Amino acid sequence: MKQSSLFTDIKTLDYNGDKLRIARVASGLSLVDVGKELVVTRQYAHKLENEAIPSDEQLAQLASLLNVKEDFFFSPRKRPIEVDQCHFRSLRSSTQTLKKMIMAQVEMFDDNFLSLLNEEVDFPEVRLLEVCDKDIQTVASIEGVAEHFRRELGLGLGPISNVIKLAESIGCIVVNLSEADERVDAFSIYNGRPIIVRNTAKTSPCRLRFDISHEIGHLIMHRGVETGCRITEAQANNFASAFLMPRSSFSAEFPRMRGQYFNWEALEELKVRWGVSLKAIIYRASKLGLITPEKAKTGFTTISRSGQAKVENGDDRLITEEPQMIQRAIDMLDSYTWIKLMKQSGLNESTLINRYRLKTPKPHLVSVQ
Repeated sequence: MKQSSLFTDIKTLDYNGDKLRIARVASGLSLVDVGKELVVTRQYAHKLENEAIPSDEQLAQLASLLNVKEDFFFSPRKRPIEVDQCHFRSLRSSTQTLKKMIMAQVEMFDDNFLSLLNEEVDFPEVRLLEVCDKDIQTVASIEGVAEHFRRELGLGLGPISNVIKLAESIGCIVVNLSEADERVDAFSIYNGRPIIVRNTAKTSPCRLRFDISHEIGHLIMHRGVETGCRITEAQANNFASAFLMPRSSFSAEFPRMRGQYFNWEALEELKVRWGVSLKAIIYRASKLGLITPEKAKTGFTTISRSGQAKVENGDDRLITEEPQMIQRAIDMLDSYTWIKLMKQSGLNESTLINRYRLKTPKPHLVSVQ
């Protein structure tokens, strides 16, 4: 535990309308929604996020509406998150409103909670490769990056038992975000410390592992690069495939075809062993030349027509990985430090519980009657 530094009186700071905007966007509310709550016009609600200062009564209303403490509106934005810093793995149906909401929720977590928690608990050192543009121009070069990273971490060539635990061990913060829906697969940002958002709407343990590996790829290859285009997404997918399924060991274990047909029983066993989806296995086999593109297409069609588009055979044999590092850090805090941390964060405990799926620390000492 580090020496506490939670005694700053943030009420001495000026009102910050930008923090009102962040809290509003994180809650998925519009200026009209805020105006209705305060019984003011949309225009005045907009002014409150700029030059106007709310009354004491309005502050109390805003804090209740946005589920924060009033002190939240008097804290600075220490590490603002901008669009060009973010890596979204999202479907086309996702909206800018949804993306902005997720960005605001991550900023609130990072700026108002994680930064304070980091003063109390030492997190692992960040261990991510430094690569240059020439290292990721071809599929073969990205394969080399993934293999190099495995060697750096001492992973060998076998399956990775727990991808989230691995990400946390190399200094990445993996956090749940309950309000992200299926239109956003994953999200990551390197803003002081790498953060990866785990979308709790996802039910496939294999897709989750691939999503986390995909985001690790972004954090390694695309630091300072705006992503989301076809090229950067393909690069991150190629990294995830190579990272999760090293070519030499995967090629040796890929089951032979039964004439013109896939050996689906053997493929399911391979899936469970490596923790990757049947689609990912077939895609990887095609890219490595173990099967033809035509055979891969046939395999994808079979999976889709058999009702396995979202839930595949073998998913029930795999555990769904959960982040643990932040919760363990919270559990280390004594009650006094926790109360002080929450006060300075400006967040309510219900926000941590419901939005980020965290639990408050249990008392370390219990009186005995």
